[in-house]
Amino acid sequence: MTRRHWRIDALVLGLVALVLRLPALFATRSLVFDDGVFASSALAMRTGGQPFRDIFSSQGPVFLPLVWLADLLGFRTLDAPRLLTVASGVLLTIAVYSCARRVTSRGHALLAAGLVTTSGSVLWVTGPVNADGPSMALSVLAIALALRSLDHVDPGGKWNAVWVGLAGGAAASIKALSVPAVVIAGVVLLLWRRRVWDAALAAAVAIGVYLVTALPWGLSRVWDQSFTYHNDARRLNTRPDAAWKVVTTLWERDPLVLVALALAFVMFLVTRFTGAPRVHQDERQPRVGVVVAVLALWAVLVFTLLVWEPALFRAHVAQLVPPLALLASLRPPPWAVLAVAAVVVAPFWAIENRSILWPHGYRGHDAEVVARLRELPGDALVISDDPGLAWRAGHGPPGDFADPSFQRIEQGRITEGSVARAAASAEVCGVVVSSPQHFGRLVGLGSRLRREGYRPERFGDITLYTRTRCRA
Repeated sequence: MTRRHWRIDALVLGLVALVLRLPALFATRSLVFDDGVFASSALAMRTGGQPFRDIFSSQGPVFLPLVWLADLLGFRTLDAPRLLTVASGVLLTIAVYSCARRVTSRGHALLAAGLVTTSGSVLWVTGPVNADGPSMALSVLAIALALRSLDHVDPGGKWNAVWVGLAGGAAASIKALSVPAVVIAGVVLLLWRRRVWDAALAAAVAIGVYLVTALPWGLSRVWDQSFTYHNDARRLNTRPDAAWKVVTTLWERDPLVLVALALAFVMFLVTRFTGAPRVHQDERQPRVGVVVAVLALWAVLVFTLLVWEPALFRAHVAQLVPPLALLASLRPPPWAVLAVAAVVVAPFWAIENRSILWPHGYRGHDAEVVARLRELPGDALVISDDPGLAWRAGHGPPGDFADPSFQRIEQGRITEGSVARAAASAEVCGVVVSSPQHFGRLVGLGSRLRREGYRPERFGDITLYTRTRCRA
């Protein structure tokens, strides 16, 4: 692999990944619930709120500091927090290319990166503010760094293991779903470098990253909010239903990946059982059978974790795409066959993912609520069970209500009393009740807000409580 080719390919892939995500970056509405949650967390941090202390933080200790950094680099504009996930999409694309380039040819590596960057599942977590995108990018980067050992006898010595540990530790300190990829990075160090001490050093550095980033906020707080909270969540699907949800999500959002994987499997059977000539392999590259086994292990670990977790959301399925795309790139069919398959499948891909490829703004009652919230004083705080509505109107929440998810309400972390007490603060000028799953289940909230001087306004199914007696 020449440096010149690598740099050109990385530049082109990065530009393609960026262009695909620009519509999501500048979308004028909150694209998913988490988009509003984490952007609202950024607004809360602008006013001095601290993760885990003032702001409920459902992700690991590395995530909100990265959101804060993206917000700063984006000059604290309304869309600035999304820079983190868009940059993650670019990094993930290049990291997948780097991984594939070390186990297959340049053309096949471009295929793997292309499948990942156009994946609907990946687009949904590398456009809106989301924790899956950064954790995936860093975990695949850890694998790419581990694979550097194939190029040289001793690439960087112990420092390479340190870099693997830093990337893997940061990924796992954002989201536990990235742990399988981090484990695979360690497997790569053990299988191809055969250095137990390198793998141990990488693991120690990864653990150190978690401890160093968690200690400033308090280990007990971090563990309670980023682990216990998820572990105690009500199971949303039975395990067979969760498995089916993973399959249907891939089929709807990632038909290009699945078709490429199926064609690669056919090519594998053809070369194995018909005696067809195999693709020439660089002697420095590991045997295809070993690579397939490692990638399959990665995919199985992720799938198992997805089915096991209590609250499986469709965004989590994106974690499966990198290993599947890499598997599809090992023995792809001729380019002509891939081109025909892409022409057939692309329209279905575009239709299923049109709302992330070409997102529209708020419409109907949602647009009316946002317009009404914009009439409030510019520095007014707003509590909303759909945090995206307040965010797109330019209003942040009290820190503890940046994440008003239904799981927090079910676990008693948000109650009718806690909302009313927060709404009584002089800085809060509005409360939005938009969902029967969220604040709508707090049946006495309306009467308590009226006692605090709030007056309701109805916008279809949404109730907006506002008051003039607030000191924003």
